[in-house]
Amino acid sequence: MPVKSVVLDGNFEHVKRSELEVIISQAVSGGFFLLDVSRIQAAFKRLEWVSAVTVRRVWPDVLVIKIEEHVPFARWGATKLISQQGELFAPQLEESFKELPQIDAEERFAEDVLQRFRQISEFLRGEAVVARLRRNTRSDWTLWLASGVRVELGNSMLMERLARAGLLLNHFAGRTAMLDVIDARYSGGVAVSMRQQGIKANDKTNELKKESIESQV
Repeated sequence: MPVKSVVLDGNFEHVKRSELEVIISQAVSGGFFLLDVSRIQAAFKRLEWVSAVTVRRVWPDVLVIKIEEHVPFARWGATKLISQQGELFAPQLEESFKELPQIDAEERFAEDVLQRFRQISEFLRGEAVVARLRRNTRSDWTLWLASGVRVELGNSMLMERLARAGLLLNHFAGRTAMLDVIDARYSGGVAVSMRQQGIKANDKTNELKKESIESQV
């Protein structure tokens, strides 16, 4: 008994119709009862933009295929994207993806780093937008804000250190373009490098507005 119709269910923004047609034409050649559903699912899953796929037969001659695409959350490294679900995939990168935030970390930590990105972004909401987050091989965390400010958080007490950096950002609300680097790896304050020529506050004893910041922490 041949398959007379194929129903495709899904919103296809990135998956190419030509790719789907090739897989479908190969899949339905064996007849309704001889369809290898697992093999068909695996074929669709190999498409770079496909996140999940279900295939089912509907009596007497219909094949229903439901496909879910990856929803990109951020760029990952130089060649990949990470989805909203924390899955890494490597499609052909488009110009529009440059607007996504950037994440750099070891792939085995993808889900944890994505969770941390969301946690940091939620914490800073209203004060700053995170444009890039990096977790290096020593587990040190660094983030860059959309304003260009770099924030060093180290590898421990991340949220406590982020809170101190957040107080400084709040102090400079509307003037963050003056800031270059916020180093929150100190035990009781933050060190600041300013963008203004000739102004540096890199040592702990010369931290900008440190006394007012510490009084709030």
